[in-house]
Amino acid sequence: MSDLRYALRTLARSPGFTLAAVLTLALGIGANTAVFSVVEGVLLRSLPFPGAERLLLILSRSGTSPLRAYETWRTATGAFEDMAAARGDDPVLIAPEGAERVMTWTVTANFFPLLGGRPILGRAFLPEENRPGSPPVAVLSYACWQSRFGGDRQVLGRKITLDTVAYTIVGVMSPDFRTPAGFRHPDDTQLWRALGSFLSGPGGVEWARQHSFWVFGRRRPGTNSAGALAALNLVSRRLQEADPVDRGFVPVVEPLHGFLVARVRTPLLLMLGAVSLVLLVACANVASLLLSRGVARAQELAVRVALGASRARLLREALAESVLLAWAGGGCGVLIALWTVPVFVRLAGVDLPHLSDITVNIPVLATALGASVFAGLAAGLLPGLRAARLAPADVLNAGSRGTGSGGGQAWRQRSNDALIVAQLALTMVLLSGAGLLARSFVRLVRLDPGFDATHLVVAELRLPAERYPTGAARAAFIRDALQRLGSLPSVAGAAVSEGMPFGGTALGTVGIPGRVEEPGLPSAWISAVSPDYFRTLAIPLRRGQAFDRSGASAGVMIDEAAARAYFPGEDPIGKQITFYGHRTRTIIGIVGDVRQQNLHDPPPPHIYEFLGDSPAEYLKLLVRTSGVPAQLVGALRQTIRSLDPNVPIDRAAPIAAWLGDPLAVQRLYTLLLASFAALALALAATGVYGIAAYAVTRRTREIGIRVTLGAGRAAVLRLIVGHGLALTLAGIALGVAGALATTQVLRAYLFEIGPRDPIVLTAVGVLVVATALVASYLPARRATKVDPMVALRYE
Repeated sequence: MSDLRYALRTLARSPGFTLAAVLTLALGIGANTAVFSVVEGVLLRSLPFPGAERLLLILSRSGTSPLRAYETWRTATGAFEDMAAARGDDPVLIAPEGAERVMTWTVTANFFPLLGGRPILGRAFLPEENRPGSPPVAVLSYACWQSRFGGDRQVLGRKITLDTVAYTIVGVMSPDFRTPAGFRHPDDTQLWRALGSFLSGPGGVEWARQHSFWVFGRRRPGTNSAGALAALNLVSRRLQEADPVDRGFVPVVEPLHGFLVARVRTPLLLMLGAVSLVLLVACANVASLLLSRGVARAQELAVRVALGASRARLLREALAESVLLAWAGGGCGVLIALWTVPVFVRLAGVDLPHLSDITVNIPVLATALGASVFAGLAAGLLPGLRAARLAPADVLNAGSRGTGSGGGQAWRQRSNDALIVAQLALTMVLLSGAGLLARSFVRLVRLDPGFDATHLVVAELRLPAERYPTGAARAAFIRDALQRLGSLPSVAGAAVSEGMPFGGTALGTVGIPGRVEEPGLPSAWISAVSPDYFRTLAIPLRRGQAFDRSGASAGVMIDEAAARAYFPGEDPIGKQITFYGHRTRTIIGIVGDVRQQNLHDPPPPHIYEFLGDSPAEYLKLLVRTSGVPAQLVGALRQTIRSLDPNVPIDRAAPIAAWLGDPLAVQRLYTLLLASFAALALALAATGVYGIAAYAVTRRTREIGIRVTLGAGRAAVLRLIVGHGLALTLAGIALGVAGALATTQVLRAYLFEIGPRDPIVLTAVGVLVVATALVASYLPARRATKVDPMVALRYE
């Protein structure tokens, strides 16, 4: 305690130095605490389910898990305590205020017991409600209970209609329960319905045979994932032997938590690594400050050693001083983290799992404490060792200012130089990574997606088979809807399609009639569109003709990517193409390429069918307006409801709300890494400034002699700036080597540039040199103004 009290008194006598050191460490520790709070909330925190560490997601190698696969897998009772299946869907909710599609999960009866879901009202599902023929029952989510029923506790027994089937409400789930998918995306679940009651509905059994389910299993204690998979493989052989069609249902298991965070694990770990480099830069900066401060205190320490102070005590006091600084910096860093974490969450939007769980909690505070201790020891060790090695006779003989002996002076200079080089090298690595992401981001921003997304409003329609049982009925509704929308004064174009860019569409195999089967031929995206689709989205017609409203020219249209892939060096117009294995159509036109899933991947081959007289049940309605898109949404809804109030209009909104921000993830990581790099550059610049200022102080007498002997202002500038430039070039050389070795991990996040991009490395090097020159020039300019007579009397 005496060492801490002495260190506190010493720091209080130097408020300027103390403030600078605390602020530097606060920035480094605060950034680390903020990023670690995200890592802890997303990657390290267990899911809030019973036995969460033993929960597995069970898929099949073919990518689908139909209900019959689940029924076979659940017989592997030796490896699993329990297993449940669930399928997300969006049926039409029929209510007095109109039809609406709602997020619904069809689940087996043991879904809630497996995941620890407890209703706050009523009950969950019963085992007999798994069987077809059971009465239709549903459990409401807490949000649905509050928003649709006003929290009415008499809701049990009431009916809610989904796709013409009336479900009896038997329970209300607790507000803290989320489906596993709700940890990967915002959980907008409105209700759950029992599997048996769904199978009892129209086409339910056939639907379940064709569609995939999520299958969750909790392995028994003592059984690992490999053992669970072996048990599943054993029971799966029965399924495969019973029906050759089921041979693709080979089970694959993955820890549920790992699956939910897989897409963000690497980027978050990269951010944690980057911010750790910032902390190292901060520690090196404070260590350099402590070494320079040791110059002023050298005589004081020498007197204490001469009077009997042990070297161990000097080391303890130096470490106590640095640890106090780090604790103060850590406390301020936690405050910085408390402010920055909510900002980070807002920037992340919906792209992070567990978003609502991210907070500065006890584990995060413990980590901040650990980072503070590390920073204190890392920053104070070198100055402490220097203080313990002090030679009192040399210092006292050197004069009242304690500039030290030549050997000690050289050791201190080399130590300071090494710390500056290390700061610059680490900064160079961070700047290189940030520069690569920034250049890649700029390329993505300038990229043409192939269509004009401005002034577009999108809505999703569902024409229920119960009300529109034939293609002709659906086509008549679409014609009337497009005609009415086209008559609105602000509408410049309207179209309907079965898919849209970045919004999903079908993928199918392709063949060319008359050719030998080509196994390497890529699949194509396939969309059925109305005639005005290309005009509405401003997709250019390159060659041939577009669809006409009569359908008289109803062949197919392809994009340029399809023309290159299927007809290289040929003119596709008038030729035939087969897709889905059985549809053969004549190509009548070629349109421009459109990126489909993201901006990173090149445009895929795309085939456009004429929507014709048999549109699908689910459709996208796209309307271009000459005004503000948001102002058209109300008129669009009113137009559709005037035709049929029971047709649900889902997510009617400007296309920006549909697509989200396709560059949100890249923008977030680029902004974070650029912020860390800028912080490191600022700290390194203060370090260079400090070393130059120290050089001016140490060499004041030498400068006076040089000026007296005729040295000009330029020579003095070269003396100080040249030293700073030499350190900078050494730091850049090490930094380039480090960047070449580490930026490889960014390869997957770059677009049309490599991780060793020479433009980025050159630009970053120039930035570091320019910053270091400015930081060195300021003290050097002050040195040129020193009076030679004053300088000669300096010591």
